[in-house]
Amino acid sequence: MAVVGADWWMVTLPNDARGGPDSTFSHMESEVGAYAESSLLDAPQLKYGTLDSLMSLSDELGKHDASIEGVIRKIERQYNDLAGSSAEPLTISSGGMSPQAYLQKFAWDIAKYSKRKSLPELVELILSGVASVDEELKQLSMNLTEMTQRLTALNRKKGGNLTVIPMEEVLKPEMLRGWIDDSEYLRTLCIVVPKSLKQDFLKDYHSIGSEIAGFGGPDWVNSRGCGLPDNQYGPYCDRKREVGSPVVPGSAREILSEGEHVLFTVVTLKGQYEAGYFDEEKTFQQGKFVDFLESFKAAARERRYVVRDYNRTEAVGVDAKSEIMSLELQEAEKKAGLQRWCKTHFGEAFCAWVHLKVIRAFVESVLRYGLSPMSSANQGDRAEQKPNFMLAVLKVNKGKASLLKQAFDKLHHGSWTGAADQSDEGEEAEYTPYCKLEFVC
Repeated sequence: MAVVGADWWMVTLPNDARGGPDSTFSHMESEVGAYAESSLLDAPQLKYGTLDSLMSLSDELGKHDASIEGVIRKIERQYNDLAGSSAEPLTISSGGMSPQAYLQKFAWDIAKYSKRKSLPELVELILSGVASVDEELKQLSMNLTEMTQRLTALNRKKGGNLTVIPMEEVLKPEMLRGWIDDSEYLRTLCIVVPKSLKQDFLKDYHSIGSEIAGFGGPDWVNSRGCGLPDNQYGPYCDRKREVGSPVVPGSAREILSEGEHVLFTVVTLKGQYEAGYFDEEKTFQQGKFVDFLESFKAAARERRYVVRDYNRTEAVGVDAKSEIMSLELQEAEKKAGLQRWCKTHFGEAFCAWVHLKVIRAFVESVLRYGLSPMSSANQGDRAEQKPNFMLAVLKVNKGKASLLKQAFDKLHHGSWTGAADQSDEGEEAEYTPYCKLEFVC
């Protein structure tokens, strides 16, 4: 299948009966040398298995090829995003070999991909290795993204108004007189109010969330008088018979006026306890504490007030500038680490990709050319049947792809008119007497 903009071909040609790969390569180079830079590769003798297994594998190898290429492109993009215009070219291994040089000098890595393994085993080994690289890249990229988002959010808040700026940058120790930390019953909250609503706030802040707190109890409606028991308790005690705002009247204090907003603190009830009870099956249902905070925030938003989270105890010693500097340092370290990771693992993924392409070329060649003839003395020995083809890579000269194809057609006395291959998209593709994989390096 043709690849748009492909600048490399991996090609196999069957060897004739009178010569081996060297002779076939020389013949090919004499015809196509003007259109591409050719390199003869050592075609590995792999365990080819049965015809059915080869055909099944052939159907999957194209998808695996594209999948591994996708991982390589992600590593390239990540590296270029980090290194920018000053990026050094990615290389293969610590030796600094370029991808192009690796292709032209390719030799099967026996130590990593033993030829004694079956083709499906080799493919699975390659895929699992690349999958690990892909998963590690996702994790490292995610960590860096989270760090960058935190830093961006902090910088945005630092330059914002009272509704977004960190409270620890605003509230100084001398401003916190009378501050009540979370106690059993009370807490202090910060509320940012638009200046245009300041007078309205001071007039009725104690009515914010007037439906939140339940002040009802068994004594409130006792006709015999306050303080006398009426046996209304547990689930029979309606706390909501009397409701009101959790804000303590008279507790509002103006802390700071800046820009279009004013910062106030108010004291509110922390919440209320709902008693446990026995249900119809005589099972005791545990009581629970209902916190008013989220309901109060929602009620304040309805009046265009913003309740800001702030914990004086946790904020002690917090310096937003120092935190930003620390995050910037961590971000720089993560970027440098990910950049080094890309340089190291690009070569690993690229080598795996080329090995898979060689396996793909091997499978297609065995299916197309068959096996070399056996001598009469070895007709019963299947091990004597071996693939007999030449493997080469060609770096296509710019603008010469069509001429290169014509040269290969001439090499085989014109285009072959056999059955058509099926491309991944289901469209018919040209069928040639030689195997060709096109790709972009």
